[in-house]
Amino acid sequence: MNSLGRPSRNERLHIIEGALYISTSALISTQTMMPALIKRLGGGDVLVGTWPVVVYLAYFLPQVITANYSVASKYRRSGVLKYGFIQRMHILLLACIIALWGASWPALVLTCLFLLYLSNQATSGCISPLWMDFLVKTTDPERRGKIMGWRVSLGAVLALVNGFILTALLTWLRYPYNYASAIGLAFLLQMGSWGSQTKILESAPSPVSTPVHLSDLFSHVQTIVKRNPSYKKFLLASALLIISFSSAAFFTIAAIKRFAISEYVVGVFTIMMILGQIISGLLLGWLADSKGTKSALVVCGISLVLAIALAWLAPSVTWYYFVFLIFGINAGSETAMRYNFAVECAPLGERPMYVGLMNAWFAPFYLFTPLAGLLAATYGYNLVFAISLITGLAGIVVLLGTPNPRFVKLALSSK
Repeated sequence: MNSLGRPSRNERLHIIEGALYISTSALISTQTMMPALIKRLGGGDVLVGTWPVVVYLAYFLPQVITANYSVASKYRRSGVLKYGFIQRMHILLLACIIALWGASWPALVLTCLFLLYLSNQATSGCISPLWMDFLVKTTDPERRGKIMGWRVSLGAVLALVNGFILTALLTWLRYPYNYASAIGLAFLLQMGSWGSQTKILESAPSPVSTPVHLSDLFSHVQTIVKRNPSYKKFLLASALLIISFSSAAFFTIAAIKRFAISEYVVGVFTIMMILGQIISGLLLGWLADSKGTKSALVVCGISLVLAIALAWLAPSVTWYYFVFLIFGINAGSETAMRYNFAVECAPLGERPMYVGLMNAWFAPFYLFTPLAGLLAATYGYNLVFAISLITGLAGIVVLLGTPNPRFVKLALSSK
């Protein structure tokens, strides 16, 4: 940080890295592009329906184990770069396999897609706690919220551009080169983000400790949760909000069935959601730095609940434009703010463990999405929206009662 308050070189590189990486979500989206590719390769509805859940589990579950072993290293940069490169190579390999055999060996390519993408997500999840500590060590804590906000906002702008590029590639190129080109472009952008990471300097070593033996890891995790009331309540509140978030998967489908909308309107929904993401990154980043990350998380939770309520009560399709705009505020920043809150709760040497434990705890709650699908198929979307609204409100109440870790630390340091 310089004396004028502008981002430092490291912080600018983190913003560029994040914007490039986040922008690839439009090209290899778990919710849109990848399910379409699975269907094109002959995958059934069961695989399409379980795909997002399996991907989430692959990303979240290993993190508490890898975070445990990261405490043995003084520096985070080498691990982030090494495994980040390996993770990106999965994307290149996938693009090549689709281009070479997507038309002639669809069953083989479908199997490779499943295995490579899961391996990609597992690798990404394994380095996630390490990466967050790397970001924390190389940025100003008073500006971290804004840094993460700029990453989200610029990433959303680039994702919007990539969405148009994806549409053009899928329209103009013949199969399988259209999908292979989109995934190849995602690889190039992710390598650009990796190139930015290579220029980030990490000067201060981290505290080093001996990893906990796997047989003692569960009791160690219990101790962490019990001794930190802010972290404990945060985990509970976030779990309730993740359950509430499951209804978002049905916003578009509910609008289609209730109002018989065209594909053009679905495209407008996407644009409104991206606008919400752009707004949320800028505003909530500032809010997190000035009022604490807890305040930003409360706004994210309220945005989700308002979007669900509007989707439930909408008398016309016009209301759904606001559903997606408000939902974009949640979708754009909640994950980044959760990471920020977790490291605010953590002692200096345990930040990776707090991030890894947080994500491993979240993993089972994403299983509520297919359960919500079963409820919607049997009883309709209104019941899903009602249940999600109740759990979301409960999550906000718990979050409001959570002590703000930043202010707790300030109070302790002043004594």
